[in-house]
Amino acid sequence: MKKKNAAAPTAARKKKAGAAETSDKRRESGGEGEGRPQKLARHDNGDGDGDPPSHGDLISKLPNDILRSIISLLPTKDGARTQALAHRWRPLWRSSPLNLEADYRFCSNEFKRFLIVSKILSDHHGPVRRFAFNGIRLHKAKKRFAEEAAQLESWFHSGALVGLQELDIRFRLLDYEPEKCYPLPQSVLLCASTLVVARISFCDFPKQIPPWLSFPLLKQLSLWDVSISEDVFSGVLSGCHVLESLDLMDLLHDVGCFRISSATLRSIGLCACFSAKGEVVIEDTPLLERLLFPCPGAGYDTVRVIRAPKLEFLGPLSPSMPEIMIANLVFQNLIPASLKNTISTVNVLALEFSVPDLEVVVDVLRCFPCLEKLYVIWKRHRKIPMQSVPDYHPLDLVKHVETHLKELVLKNYEGDEQDICFAKFFVLKAKLLKEIKFVVSKNINKEWVADQYRLLEVGSRASQDIQLEFICSYESRLDTHDLSIADPFTSYLFRGVDALSEESC
Repeated sequence: MKKKNAAAPTAARKKKAGAAETSDKRRESGGEGEGRPQKLARHDNGDGDGDPPSHGDLISKLPNDILRSIISLLPTKDGARTQALAHRWRPLWRSSPLNLEADYRFCSNEFKRFLIVSKILSDHHGPVRRFAFNGIRLHKAKKRFAEEAAQLESWFHSGALVGLQELDIRFRLLDYEPEKCYPLPQSVLLCASTLVVARISFCDFPKQIPPWLSFPLLKQLSLWDVSISEDVFSGVLSGCHVLESLDLMDLLHDVGCFRISSATLRSIGLCACFSAKGEVVIEDTPLLERLLFPCPGAGYDTVRVIRAPKLEFLGPLSPSMPEIMIANLVFQNLIPASLKNTISTVNVLALEFSVPDLEVVVDVLRCFPCLEKLYVIWKRHRKIPMQSVPDYHPLDLVKHVETHLKELVLKNYEGDEQDICFAKFFVLKAKLLKEIKFVVSKNINKEWVADQYRLLEVGSRASQDIQLEFICSYESRLDTHDLSIADPFTSYLFRGVDALSEESC
């Protein structure tokens, strides 16, 4: 009996302790009732919207102005979707600065895309900071075409695009008249006073522009596949007071000459400016640092640079280019007309060939005595015509690579016999060279790189400080506008970089 009575208090104590533990767990989980969780109270976020509290959602607690700034950085579709997040977010998108980018991802149907853009511009009440419409296409029927053209004109007359900073407007070529383009609405020029970046493509520029037209804030201007007269082009350029970069490509017109003068331009990109023979004259550009040719030899352009005292980056030059004149130095199909004239300001030069040609490269090097970095790009799929150059004695070839050249970049290097002979000359003869980069467009491995070191006879290199690096990379279009990059050819040639050096083998 005593044993039974002693066990009873022990069981009671265990039951009491278990109940206390259960009670503690309920308190920790937020429940107070017996077996029933506490009902969450409805809180106010401070805006009177009655939304439940957002546990861990700190973004929703930010002030409206900051949220609008965040929304303005999102793609158009994502910005519009923020309206579904909560009641507080619903009015924010309509009043946020709009980043409107209408391309195939926005809507694959071009005609439907036009209607959606019209609706957004009519419904959105905030400022539009960026308006990018890629592939504007109007219906073929005359009545429908006139209605849509009037609607397009009205976009820029309305208050929707007041204060526009970035414009990228690209039309489609007329399907039924491929030789003609859509006319650029005259109302587009109403945004001139606020634009910072402008790219206009595939359209006919107005035949006349107001003499008072001004682009006081415009820093970047691109004209691609635009029909524009020489007078209108000069008027646009003279109205740009802070323009830093100009990109011209495939200008469709009957004019045979364009003249460029600007006190602020730092970078110019020229790509097949004329469908037939034509001339670009860079008359007076005291701050010009970069003269770039994204697709050298694609057209019939003759380029004359009369005054550019700060020109530092040049190219790619190609034998396909009929003529380029810089000050007194003249190249005809990349062959110097005279070896007496040189340019001392150019530090970085890019050349493009279909096959390696050492004598032509050395011939060009003689014209740039202060060159520090040379890019040689091989476009093997192109049949670039080559003119004959004088036969050099080997000592003459060596003499002209022992200048200021410190870095050599070989793009589209394949490692065949021609490539190796070209590169080995610099490995064995260039005493001041610090680095050679071999940029290949195929996968590389340590065994292949080690074999290249052997074939290039790196053990007998002329410069003991020279470093060789093999890079697997794919190129993109040369960017005329990105002045933040110290060397514009770097981003053009090095993308998706995977490098192997001597130490890694």
